[in-house]
Amino acid sequence: MKINRKDGLVYVWIAPGKYVMGCSAGDRACFAWEKPARAIEIQKGFWIGQTEVTQQAYLGVMGANPSRYKGARRPVDQVSWFDARRYCQAVGMRLPTEAEWECAARGGTATARYGPLDDIAWHDGNSGDSTHDVGQKLPNAYGLYDTLGNVWEWVEDAYSGDTRKRILRGDSFYNLPLHVRVSDRLWALPGTAHRDMGVRCAGD
Repeated sequence: MKINRKDGLVYVWIAPGKYVMGCSAGDRACFAWEKPARAIEIQKGFWIGQTEVTQQAYLGVMGANPSRYKGARRPVDQVSWFDARRYCQAVGMRLPTEAEWECAARGGTATARYGPLDDIAWHDGNSGDSTHDVGQKLPNAYGLYDTLGNVWEWVEDAYSGDTRKRILRGDSFYNLPLHVRVSDRLWALPGTAHRDMGVRCAGD
């Protein structure tokens, strides 16, 4: 682990390796856009935020806090893909690729979730329709918190090669429990900044 001096957040090293990306074996809740499952090799290790970017960090770096649900330790919300990328670049990082994000979020597991849902994620069934302070739920085996639930997280990739749309991962406090699974995906125009959209930075 390391602390980024520009935003004060902890980043975790993810080693190179192989995993199966997409619909987890035995997961009957998968949508068409989570298929087909495929073998992925992460050839270079990378850093990724231990938590989603907090409002405290975002305000300190960007001088503004666009969030609807205010709280220093809550994840910043209502950030667009453009906002997310600008923040990550401002702290010497970048947006993760979708393959990097899922590798990190899985925490070395091949299942749809790395633990019982209520123990690891804020979702529609337990959130009270709001974000919550980061790091309150159990981490995955890589020590990452809230890779499921709380806020959707922008990644670098365009959806199916369409640069007009960008991908978000991880689901949010607003999503039904059935949908909060590591292979689920969302796409939106890069200028979209909903109340359940945030960011987690990565770096080399």
